[in-house]
Amino acid sequence: MSDRVVFLFPGQGAYLPGVFARLGVDSGRIMNCVAEIDAAAEDFGYKPVEPLLFSSDAPALGSLLRSDHERLDVATLATSIAFAQLLEEKWEIRPDHVMGHSLGEFAALAVAGVLTPAAATRAVCERHAALRKAPPPPGGMLAVNVGPVQAKELIASAGARAVAVSAHNSPEQTVVSGDEIDLAKVQNAAEKAGIRRSRLRVASSFHVPQLTDASELYAAALRTIPRSAPRERVFFSHGLGRYLTAADDIVDLMVRDMIRPVRFHEAVRALHDDGVTTFVECGPLDILNRIVPVILPTAITVAPLRQVLTAAELTSLLGPLLPQAAGDAGPAQEKADTRSVTHTDAEILETVRTVCAELLEYPVEVITDTADFTADLGADSLTLSELLERSLQRYGLEDRFHEGDPAGYSTVAELAAFVAGLVRERVATTAGQR
Repeated sequence: MSDRVVFLFPGQGAYLPGVFARLGVDSGRIMNCVAEIDAAAEDFGYKPVEPLLFSSDAPALGSLLRSDHERLDVATLATSIAFAQLLEEKWEIRPDHVMGHSLGEFAALAVAGVLTPAAATRAVCERHAALRKAPPPPGGMLAVNVGPVQAKELIASAGARAVAVSAHNSPEQTVVSGDEIDLAKVQNAAEKAGIRRSRLRVASSFHVPQLTDASELYAAALRTIPRSAPRERVFFSHGLGRYLTAADDIVDLMVRDMIRPVRFHEAVRALHDDGVTTFVECGPLDILNRIVPVILPTAITVAPLRQVLTAAELTSLLGPLLPQAAGDAGPAQEKADTRSVTHTDAEILETVRTVCAELLEYPVEVITDTADFTADLGADSLTLSELLERSLQRYGLEDRFHEGDPAGYSTVAELAAFVAGLVRERVATTAGQR
């Protein structure tokens, strides 16, 4: 490809049960990588993440958040590193640059060659150990659909002194983080102001000054982990606002990133200014590539792991990025190719159910086919709009949002039927154009 490609690695909460369950023989390409990560995590007393990645009946996100959130982080790390390896080995898709969001920085450092998969795992586990020894007050993270200046004003108006901006994701989204009581004040203030907000499914607060004590413990542990000098112009650091160099103190960078905001918005713009046009999300779901188009409407975004796919389906999805496809098709054909994967109605139903569970913060088993969004699940009009939007985004159908009626679908089954109709229509249209 003539255009530059960056691999993006998402942070906490990026998890898709059984993400590699349908890979078939190609799963063998990444089993050794996952085994290396499991072996490193086992030294810290963690259960293997291999079943979470390769089993079709792996537990849902909510279950892991409640029972084993540290193992969940290792699963996110393993998925990201392993899939980046699969992209290179099977499809010969290699990044010009890498960038991670929060927890995703560990995977990015591994793919950049700064850390081995085992060392990256040790770094994640040591961070958990530091947080256990010096835990912040109980809290969490809240995404609000305003810029950072307005977010700070919202925090001040709520009198929430124990809350701070922890991520600037896009012009329209800032994440704030802090202790539970003050975070609830900000959430209430946002609701009164009519600002869309969403509580993130994470175990505690991150990227705030309350983690200073833990970060000091973490620094000492990180010094014991082997690391290599970074290759020039590969790993882009949001904290530094530039590429990591051999002169940088990697431990200092990782420790500082623990307590300062993630500047994803600024990093995406800087990469684009440096010639990056294609953003490939290597982790589960499409958390980051839902944000990139808001920052850069003309960017090419690919999120292969939005759902569990076979190797053949992934090949179809990745078509425009394959070396032999470079220059063969214009933008219109690339768009059609990346959206040609077929899906059964049952798969779409389960995807919409998962989206609903993530958004409403319910265990997925609570979201039955006939549960009423408003009467049974307590969804308001803003939430219904976001549910429709996220469901369409999972299938690359966000441009069809205007055709839907957020209040017109009372249940998961009804919303899934609408989405399935659009998917079938797209597949038929794509087939007719070939």
